Amino acid sequence: MVMRVTGLASGMNIDEIVENMMKAQSIPLNKIKQQKTLLEWQRDSYREMNTLLLDFRSQLTNMKLSSFYRTRSVASTNEDIVSATVASGAGQASYTISKIKSLAVAESRMTNSGISSDKSKVDTTKSLFSIQDAFAKEITWKQGSVESKSIVTKEGEPITLGLADGVKITDVKNMTVEVNGKKYTVIDSGTPESGEVKPNSGEVIVDKDTGELTFGDTIAANSTVKVNYVTDKKVENKTITKDTTQIQLKGALVAGQIKLSFKDGTDTTIELSDKPIVDNSKIGQIIDKDGNKFGEINYETGVITFNSEFSNYFPAETENSEEKPKLELTITSQQNYFSFGLTTHTSKGQIDEKFLIQGSESLNSVMSKVNNSKLGVTMFYDSYSDKVTMTRKETGVYNENGQEIEFTEGDFLTQVLGFQNITPDTPGNYVKAENATFTVNGLETSRQSNTFSMNGVTFTLKKTTDTPVTININNDNDALYENIKNFVDKYNELVEKIEKKLSEPKYKDYLPLTDDEKEELSETQQEKWENMAKSGILRNDSILSGLVTQMRTAIYSGVNQDDLDSAMKSLSAIGITTTADFTTAKLEINESKLKAAIEKDPNSIELLFNGTGATDGQKGVIQRLYDKVNATMDQLKERAGNSYSVNNQFTIGRQLDDLDDRIERFEDRLADLETRYYSQFTAMEQAIQKANSQAAYLAQFFQ
Repeated sequence: MVMRVTGLASGMNIDEIVENMMKAQSIPLNKIKQQKTLLEWQRDSYREMNTLLLDFRSQLTNMKLSSFYRTRSVASTNEDIVSATVASGAGQASYTISKIKSLAVAESRMTNSGISSDKSKVDTTKSLFSIQDAFAKEITWKQGSVESKSIVTKEGEPITLGLADGVKITDVKNMTVEVNGKKYTVIDSGTPESGEVKPNSGEVIVDKDTGELTFGDTIAANSTVKVNYVTDKKVENKTITKDTTQIQLKGALVAGQIKLSFKDGTDTTIELSDKPIVDNSKIGQIIDKDGNKFGEINYETGVITFNSEFSNYFPAETENSEEKPKLELTITSQQNYFSFGLTTHTSKGQIDEKFLIQGSESLNSVMSKVNNSKLGVTMFYDSYSDKVTMTRKETGVYNENGQEIEFTEGDFLTQVLGFQNITPDTPGNYVKAENATFTVNGLETSRQSNTFSMNGVTFTLKKTTDTPVTININNDNDALYENIKNFVDKYNELVEKIEKKLSEPKYKDYLPLTDDEKEELSETQQEKWENMAKSGILRNDSILSGLVTQMRTAIYSGVNQDDLDSAMKSLSAIGITTTADFTTAKLEINESKLKAAIEKDPNSIELLFNGTGATDGQKGVIQRLYDKVNATMDQLKERAGNSYSVNNQFTIGRQLDDLDDRIERFEDRLADLETRYYSQFTAMEQAIQKANSQAAYLAQFFQ
């Protein structure tokens, strides 16, 4: 900004004079800006109307569905035995279920005896390792480290588990691999086959030494690979100081073996005993090669606690040392774990799941894993009876050749929890899956569920019976009337808003406020002025008024359909007419006349509203309205665009761009003019200053 100092010689307020002169010159610019504001208001009003039409078009889309007109009611002669619901569009019919021989039943098993020992009852909240003596049957433990990993694949990079040096994968048969939810069969030798060869499951080969996975299928980049697996040991690295008294292993439980090795700050290995530390209690003693105890480990929690003797392993502190001596601790350990597998037969096919259970997990955790899996079973323990049950969630028979639930791996479920001998030959502890068997309209049939659908009707069987039950499907005329009434209400709402815009008064004396005018008014006054200026922005708009005329014509014109009752070829014939107010296109309903027409011929009602054809005369009212509304929305978009449009894509936008160019050019001219004014006044100031100097010079000769 140029700093100007004016009026020193003339004593005139040059800035005020120039400002007033510029205001006069800016009048055309203000008119252009007002024109731009009016266009922006018009654009926004058009878009507001387009949003209303979009909402109405959604209503019309719903009314183009047959289910809108084919409303049905359902009635059962005995709801306590058979109930039913019906979907819109279902055919009118009558179903007689003359006999229900059996209901669908889910397979269920309950252990024959309690799972707890005589010493104490199982606490389902505590770790299985800590309460193993509470079970009547001994848990068979394996040693290793249970791991899980999720890998997002990258183009051209191998898919690997990233095993630590010296760590290997074990128990491959219980390893699970999923890619984007699809399961793969894991092998450790041979060549993996693709899912095209094995449609139910492709294969993946795992390198037990490196953890690299090689699939028979091509795995796309950015796929998610989820792996559950077991390694022979866990290796953890920790940095500790003399102040460290405890560390927590990642595995809450370890077997009775652990190996620790240390390195000081100079990478000198401190020799310790590498013999296994074996202790049958929960607390194991950690002893060096000389037999000195320097700590202990809690096998139940995985916490290592160091005693004061442990500080002897640290290098001595120096006077200039800024940090305390540190040791790098490498811990090699194993966890107690077991595995088991389950297979279920369901409506989605055969489901196989494998479970790796750490000793730190509780019985509640085990049951939760089973219940939350894809197996579709519910498992729970009853503390009063000390028994466990397992029930498939789905009823019916899906495995014609065997049981619906099969135990495929491990002995925890079969031996420890006692499901081993629970078979169809042990009544009272085994409930066999059954299908619902019944006779409907003379046809004996069966279903795997007691709730099933047939021809748009959903039946629910509740009891076996020899007493016939009839389900009648009829027209629900009241529902169809309400559907039509809702349409008329929506139509009237749209018409009212459009007509309000078309008839809004236009206040020509109220133009958009300029910046100078806004400074003179309060916010409330500005708001009132703007509301007056916006009024009538779409008054008598040709697009909107044309739509109202087209919709009125679409509604009143007759519909020519061969199967349409000749007395029901227009909306007025069934009781839908315009209101007594001739100034509006709103509709009103003669309730008794419309209900009588629906009762007489609901099929003709559907044709009147939703008939299709090549010409406008053949089309039903809804089809016509949809076409008119759609065409108007295209016109409004062409004129005003939408929120995603750029200015050069619609008419008003191009006009706004043109005004922006004019405003920019005009502002440049005003800037040049203001500079010229100041230059002229500066020249005047300089002339006055020169005259004053000359007058002062001459005056001294007359003194």
